[in-house]
Amino acid sequence: MMSSITKWLALSSLLVSANAFYIPGVQPQEFKEGDKVEMKVNSMTSYHTQIPKDYYRLPFCSPTGGPKMASENLGEFLTGNKIQSSAYDLNMKTEMYCKIVCQQQLSKVEAAKLRLHIKYGYHNNWIIDNLPSASVGISATTNEKQTHYAGGFPIGFLDSRDRDKKAYIFNHVNIILKYHQRDPAVESYRVVGFSVEPMSIKHEFQGGYQWDEDDETRFTKPLSTCTPGTHMDRDRIFANQVVSNDEKIIFTYDVLWEESDVAWSSRWDIYLNENDLVPAQVHWYSITNSILVVVFLSMLVISILVRNLRRDIEATEGGE
Repeated sequence: MMSSITKWLALSSLLVSANAFYIPGVQPQEFKEGDKVEMKVNSMTSYHTQIPKDYYRLPFCSPTGGPKMASENLGEFLTGNKIQSSAYDLNMKTEMYCKIVCQQQLSKVEAAKLRLHIKYGYHNNWIIDNLPSASVGISATTNEKQTHYAGGFPIGFLDSRDRDKKAYIFNHVNIILKYHQRDPAVESYRVVGFSVEPMSIKHEFQGGYQWDEDDETRFTKPLSTCTPGTHMDRDRIFANQVVSNDEKIIFTYDVLWEESDVAWSSRWDIYLNENDLVPAQVHWYSITNSILVVVFLSMLVISILVRNLRRDIEATEGGE
Protein backbone atom coordinates (compact mmCIF):
# COMPACT_ATOMS: atom_id res chain seq x y z
CA MET A 1 0.00 0.00 0.00
CA MET A 2 2.76 2.45 1.02
CA SER A 3 4.74 1.53 -2.07
CA SER A 4 1.85 2.39 -4.41
CA ILE A 5 1.24 5.69 -2.61
CA THR A 6 4.94 6.56 -2.93
CA LYS A 7 4.89 5.81 -6.65
CA TRP A 8 1.74 7.89 -7.12
CA LEU A 9 3.27 10.86 -5.28
CA ALA A 10 6.44 10.58 -7.34
CA LEU A 11 4.45 10.49 -10.57
CA SER A 12 2.39 13.49 -9.45
CA SER A 13 5.48 15.52 -8.63
CA LEU A 14 6.94 14.74 -12.05
CA LEU A 15 3.72 15.84 -13.76
CA VAL A 16 3.61 19.07 -11.75
CA SER A 17 7.25 19.85 -12.43
CA ALA A 18 6.82 19.04 -16.13
CA ASN A 19 3.88 21.43 -16.48
CA ALA A 20 4.94 24.12 -14.00
CA PHE A 21 6.23 26.37 -16.78
CA TYR A 22 2.81 26.46 -18.44
CA ILE A 23 0.86 27.93 -15.54
CA PRO A 24 -1.29 30.76 -16.94
CA GLY A 25 0.33 34.12 -16.31
CA VAL A 26 3.78 32.62 -15.83
CA GLN A 27 4.76 31.56 -19.33
CA PRO A 28 6.22 34.48 -21.35
CA GLN A 29 4.14 35.50 -24.34
CA GLU A 30 6.11 36.03 -27.52
CA PHE A 31 5.09 38.55 -30.21
CA LYS A 32 6.35 39.17 -33.69
CA GLU A 33 6.29 42.64 -35.21
CA GLY A 34 2.71 43.47 -36.19
CA ASP A 35 1.14 40.80 -33.98
CA LYS A 36 -2.01 41.80 -32.12
CA VAL A 37 -1.39 42.74 -28.48
CA GLU A 38 -4.66 42.41 -26.61
CA MET A 39 -5.62 45.03 -24.06
CA LYS A 40 -8.25 44.20 -21.43
CA VAL A 41 -10.16 46.38 -18.99
CA ASN A 42 -10.84 45.57 -15.34
CA SER A 43 -13.34 47.03 -12.89
CA MET A 44 -12.90 50.68 -11.93
CA THR A 45 -11.73 51.32 -8.37
CA SER A 46 -11.74 54.25 -5.96
CA TYR A 47 -9.82 54.96 -2.76
CA HIS A 48 -12.82 56.91 -1.48
CA THR A 49 -15.59 54.32 -1.81
CA GLN A 50 -13.65 51.00 -1.96
CA ILE A 51 -16.49 49.74 -4.18
CA PRO A 52 -15.40 48.39 -7.60
CA LYS A 53 -17.59 49.33 -10.57
CA ASP A 54 -17.97 47.68 -13.97
CA TYR A 55 -15.93 49.51 -16.63
CA TYR A 56 -18.83 49.59 -19.09
CA ARG A 57 -21.12 51.05 -16.45
CA LEU A 58 -19.98 54.42 -17.81
CA PRO A 59 -20.31 55.61 -21.44
CA PHE A 60 -16.92 54.35 -22.61
CA CYS A 61 -16.32 52.85 -26.06
CA SER A 62 -17.36 49.20 -26.42
CA PRO A 63 -15.71 46.72 -28.79
CA THR A 64 -17.54 45.52 -31.88
CA GLY A 65 -20.13 42.94 -30.85
CA GLY A 66 -20.02 44.08 -27.23
CA PRO A 67 -17.50 43.36 -24.46
CA LYS A 68 -16.61 39.74 -23.68
CA MET A 69 -15.44 38.37 -20.36
CA ALA A 70 -11.74 37.56 -20.54
CA SER A 71 -12.07 35.15 -17.62
CA GLU A 72 -14.59 34.49 -14.90
CA ASN A 73 -14.02 32.55 -11.70
CA LEU A 74 -14.98 32.64 -8.03
CA GLY A 75 -11.79 34.46 -7.04
CA GLU A 76 -12.48 37.35 -9.40
CA PHE A 77 -16.08 37.54 -8.23
CA LEU A 78 -15.05 37.73 -4.56
CA THR A 79 -12.36 40.37 -5.17
CA GLY A 80 -14.60 42.51 -7.37
CA ASN A 81 -12.52 42.02 -10.51
CA LYS A 82 -14.28 41.88 -13.86
CA ILE A 83 -11.81 41.58 -16.72
CA GLN A 84 -13.31 42.20 -20.16
CA SER A 85 -12.23 42.85 -23.73
CA SER A 86 -11.71 46.43 -24.95
CA ALA A 87 -12.18 48.49 -28.10
CA TYR A 88 -8.49 49.41 -28.32
CA ASP A 89 -6.43 47.77 -31.10
CA LEU A 90 -2.70 47.43 -30.54
CA ASN A 91 -0.01 45.69 -32.56
CA MET A 92 3.57 44.94 -31.61
CA LYS A 93 5.94 47.80 -32.52
CA THR A 94 3.19 49.61 -34.45
CA GLU A 95 2.96 53.29 -33.50
CA MET A 96 -0.46 54.93 -33.58
CA TYR A 97 -1.32 58.61 -33.68
CA CYS A 98 -4.61 60.01 -32.36
CA LYS A 99 -6.59 56.94 -33.43
CA ILE A 100 -10.34 57.39 -33.00
CA VAL A 101 -12.13 54.77 -30.89
CA CYS A 102 -15.67 56.15 -30.92
CA GLN A 103 -17.83 59.19 -30.24
CA GLN A 104 -20.31 59.23 -27.38
CA GLN A 105 -23.08 61.80 -26.91
CA LEU A 106 -23.92 62.03 -23.22
CA SER A 107 -27.49 61.85 -22.03
CA LYS A 108 -28.52 63.64 -18.87
CA VAL A 109 -28.24 60.40 -16.85
CA GLU A 110 -24.87 59.44 -18.37
CA ALA A 111 -23.42 62.89 -17.71
CA ALA A 112 -24.58 62.81 -14.07
CA LYS A 113 -23.22 59.29 -13.57
CA LEU A 114 -19.87 60.16 -15.15
CA ARG A 115 -19.57 63.34 -13.09
CA LEU A 116 -20.29 61.40 -9.89
CA HIS A 117 -17.62 58.78 -10.61
CA ILE A 118 -15.08 61.51 -11.35
CA LYS A 119 -16.01 63.22 -8.09
CA TYR A 120 -15.37 60.00 -6.14
CA GLY A 121 -11.99 59.58 -7.81
CA TYR A 122 -12.57 56.39 -9.76
CA HIS A 123 -9.62 54.96 -11.67
CA ASN A 124 -9.41 52.77 -14.77
CA ASN A 125 -7.46 49.54 -14.48
CA TRP A 126 -6.25 48.28 -17.85
CA ILE A 127 -4.23 45.13 -18.46
CA ILE A 128 -1.82 44.06 -21.21
CA ASP A 129 -0.10 40.67 -21.06
CA ASN A 130 -1.04 40.37 -17.36
CA LEU A 131 0.63 43.71 -16.57
CA PRO A 132 -1.59 46.34 -14.90
CA SER A 133 -1.37 49.84 -16.31
CA ALA A 134 0.86 52.35 -14.59
CA SER A 135 -0.24 56.00 -14.56
CA VAL A 136 1.80 58.88 -16.00
CA GLY A 137 0.87 62.27 -14.59
CA ILE A 138 2.26 65.66 -13.64
CA SER A 139 3.76 66.03 -10.17
CA ALA A 140 2.17 68.83 -8.14
CA THR A 141 5.51 69.67 -6.50
CA THR A 142 8.02 69.45 -9.37
CA ASN A 143 5.59 70.00 -12.28
CA GLU A 144 7.33 67.16 -14.09
CA LYS A 145 6.05 63.83 -15.39
CA GLN A 146 5.86 61.10 -12.76
CA THR A 147 4.83 57.46 -13.06
CA HIS A 148 2.87 55.56 -10.42
CA TYR A 149 2.57 51.79 -10.59
CA ALA A 150 -0.44 51.15 -8.36
CA GLY A 151 -4.11 52.05 -8.53
CA GLY A 152 -4.52 52.55 -12.29
CA PHE A 153 -5.18 56.00 -13.76
CA PRO A 154 -8.06 58.46 -13.09
CA ILE A 155 -11.06 58.66 -15.44
CA GLY A 156 -11.18 62.45 -15.11
CA PHE A 157 -10.72 65.42 -12.80
CA LEU A 158 -12.60 68.27 -11.13
CA ASP A 159 -11.50 71.85 -11.76
CA SER A 160 -10.90 73.16 -8.24
CA ARG A 161 -10.41 76.69 -9.60
CA ASP A 162 -13.92 76.74 -11.05
CA ARG A 163 -16.71 77.87 -8.76
CA ASP A 164 -19.01 75.07 -9.92
CA LYS A 165 -16.13 72.52 -9.91
CA LYS A 166 -16.81 71.30 -13.42
CA ALA A 167 -15.91 67.72 -14.25
CA TYR A 168 -13.60 66.88 -17.15
CA ILE A 169 -13.03 63.44 -18.65
CA PHE A 170 -9.75 61.95 -19.84
CA ASN A 171 -10.88 61.03 -23.35
CA HIS A 172 -7.40 60.63 -24.83
CA VAL A 173 -4.65 58.30 -23.64
CA ASN A 174 -1.03 57.82 -24.62
CA ILE A 175 -0.45 54.09 -24.24
CA ILE A 176 3.27 53.59 -23.62
CA LEU A 177 4.53 50.04 -24.07
CA LYS A 178 8.04 48.73 -23.48
CA TYR A 179 9.30 45.61 -25.22
CA HIS A 180 12.35 43.39 -24.80
CA GLN A 181 14.06 41.28 -27.45
CA ARG A 182 15.76 38.34 -25.79
CA ASP A 183 17.74 37.21 -28.84
CA PRO A 184 18.72 39.84 -31.46
CA ALA A 185 18.87 37.10 -34.08
CA VAL A 186 15.23 36.11 -33.51
CA GLU A 187 12.31 38.38 -34.38
CA SER A 188 10.47 37.79 -31.12
CA TYR A 189 9.50 40.37 -28.53
CA ARG A 190 8.05 40.40 -25.02
CA VAL A 191 6.05 43.12 -23.29
CA VAL A 192 7.93 44.29 -20.18
CA GLY A 193 6.29 47.64 -19.44
CA PHE A 194 2.85 49.26 -19.71
CA SER A 195 1.83 52.76 -18.70
CA VAL A 196 -0.96 55.17 -19.63
CA GLU A 197 -0.80 58.96 -19.81
CA PRO A 198 -4.40 60.26 -19.69
CA MET A 199 -5.37 63.61 -21.21
CA SER A 200 -8.54 65.64 -21.58
CA ILE A 201 -8.98 67.12 -25.06
CA LYS A 202 -11.97 68.86 -26.62
CA HIS A 203 -11.67 67.13 -30.00
CA GLU A 204 -13.18 68.52 -33.20
CA PHE A 205 -13.30 67.14 -36.71
CA GLN A 206 -11.78 69.05 -39.59
CA GLY A 207 -14.16 70.67 -42.07
CA GLY A 208 -17.14 70.49 -39.70
CA TYR A 209 -17.64 66.74 -40.18
CA GLN A 210 -20.42 65.25 -38.03
CA TRP A 211 -20.13 61.73 -36.63
CA ASP A 212 -22.27 59.23 -38.56
CA GLU A 213 -22.61 55.65 -37.30
CA ASP A 214 -23.40 54.46 -40.84
CA ASP A 215 -20.25 56.00 -42.29
CA GLU A 216 -17.54 53.32 -42.49
CA THR A 217 -14.84 55.99 -42.93
CA ARG A 218 -15.73 57.83 -39.71
CA PHE A 219 -12.74 56.38 -37.82
CA THR A 220 -10.28 57.81 -40.35
CA LYS A 221 -11.64 61.36 -40.45
CA PRO A 222 -8.93 63.88 -39.46
CA LEU A 223 -9.21 65.84 -36.24
CA SER A 224 -8.27 69.51 -36.05
CA THR A 225 -6.94 68.91 -32.53
CA CYS A 226 -4.35 66.34 -33.66
CA THR A 227 -1.18 66.62 -35.76
CA PRO A 228 -0.69 63.71 -38.19
CA GLY A 229 2.41 61.63 -37.45
CA THR A 230 3.00 63.35 -34.10
CA HIS A 231 2.17 61.92 -30.69
CA MET A 232 -0.15 63.98 -28.53
CA ASP A 233 1.48 66.22 -25.93
CA ARG A 234 -0.06 68.23 -23.10
CA ASP A 235 1.44 71.46 -24.47
CA ARG A 236 -0.76 71.18 -27.58
CA ILE A 237 -4.06 70.94 -25.69
CA PHE A 238 -6.12 74.11 -26.13
CA ALA A 239 -9.32 73.04 -24.35
CA ASN A 240 -10.32 70.19 -22.01
CA GLN A 241 -13.31 67.92 -22.56
CA VAL A 242 -16.05 68.94 -20.11
CA VAL A 243 -18.73 66.53 -18.89
CA SER A 244 -22.20 67.94 -19.50
CA ASN A 245 -25.59 67.07 -20.97
CA ASP A 246 -25.63 66.36 -24.75
CA GLU A 247 -21.86 66.79 -24.89
CA LYS A 248 -20.21 64.91 -27.77
CA ILE A 249 -17.03 63.19 -26.59
CA ILE A 250 -14.52 61.75 -29.07
CA PHE A 251 -12.28 59.06 -27.55
CA THR A 252 -8.79 58.72 -29.04
CA TYR A 253 -5.45 57.13 -28.23
CA ASP A 254 -1.79 57.09 -29.19
CA VAL A 255 0.48 54.04 -28.95
CA LEU A 256 4.19 54.50 -28.24
CA TRP A 257 6.65 51.58 -28.31
CA GLU A 258 9.98 51.78 -26.49
CA GLU A 259 12.76 49.21 -26.46
CA SER A 260 13.86 48.13 -22.98
CA ASP A 261 16.78 46.24 -21.48
CA VAL A 262 14.55 44.90 -18.71
CA ALA A 263 14.13 41.13 -18.98
CA TRP A 264 10.68 39.56 -18.84
CA SER A 265 11.50 37.91 -15.51
CA SER A 266 12.25 41.32 -13.94
CA ARG A 267 9.32 43.32 -15.33
CA TRP A 268 7.44 43.24 -12.00
CA ASP A 269 10.33 44.70 -10.00
CA ILE A 270 9.36 48.29 -10.73
CA TYR A 271 5.82 47.66 -9.42
CA LEU A 272 7.27 46.52 -6.08
CA ASN A 273 9.52 49.53 -5.49
CA GLU A 274 7.38 52.15 -7.33
CA ASN A 275 10.43 53.12 -9.39
CA ASP A 276 12.25 53.99 -6.14
CA LEU A 277 9.55 56.55 -5.24
CA VAL A 278 8.78 54.55 -2.09
CA PRO A 279 11.77 54.42 0.31
CA ALA A 280 12.88 51.00 1.57
CA GLN A 281 12.13 52.15 5.12
CA VAL A 282 8.42 52.29 4.28
CA HIS A 283 8.41 48.55 3.52
CA TRP A 284 10.20 47.76 6.79
CA TYR A 285 7.73 49.91 8.70
CA SER A 286 4.86 47.98 7.10
CA ILE A 287 6.48 44.62 7.90
CA THR A 288 7.20 45.64 11.50
CA ASN A 289 3.66 46.95 11.92
CA SER A 290 2.19 43.70 10.60
CA ILE A 291 4.36 41.61 12.93
CA LEU A 292 3.36 43.70 15.95
CA VAL A 293 -0.34 43.33 15.07
CA VAL A 294 0.04 39.54 14.72
CA VAL A 295 1.92 39.29 18.05
CA PHE A 296 -0.66 41.43 19.84
CA LEU A 297 -3.60 39.41 18.52
CA SER A 298 -1.82 36.13 19.35
CA MET A 299 -1.18 37.27 22.92
CA LEU A 300 -4.81 38.32 23.23
CA VAL A 301 -6.06 34.91 22.07
CA ILE A 302 -3.60 33.10 24.36
CA SER A 303 -4.68 35.15 27.38
CA ILE A 304 -8.35 34.35 26.71
CA LEU A 305 -7.59 30.63 26.31
CA VAL A 306 -5.48 30.54 29.51
CA ARG A 307 -8.21 32.35 31.48
CA ASN A 308 -10.89 29.93 30.27
CA LEU A 309 -8.64 26.93 30.92
CA ARG A 310 -7.87 28.09 34.47
CA ARG A 311 -11.58 28.63 35.13
CA ASP A 312 -12.36 25.10 33.91
CA ILE A 313 -9.62 23.62 36.11
CA GLU A 314 -10.89 25.46 39.19
CA ALA A 315 -14.45 24.31 38.45
CA THR A 316 -13.27 20.73 38.10
CA GLU A 317 -11.26 20.80 41.33
CA GLY A 318 -14.16 22.41 43.20
CA GLY A 319 -16.53 19.68 42.01
CA GLU A 320 -14.27 16.97 43.40
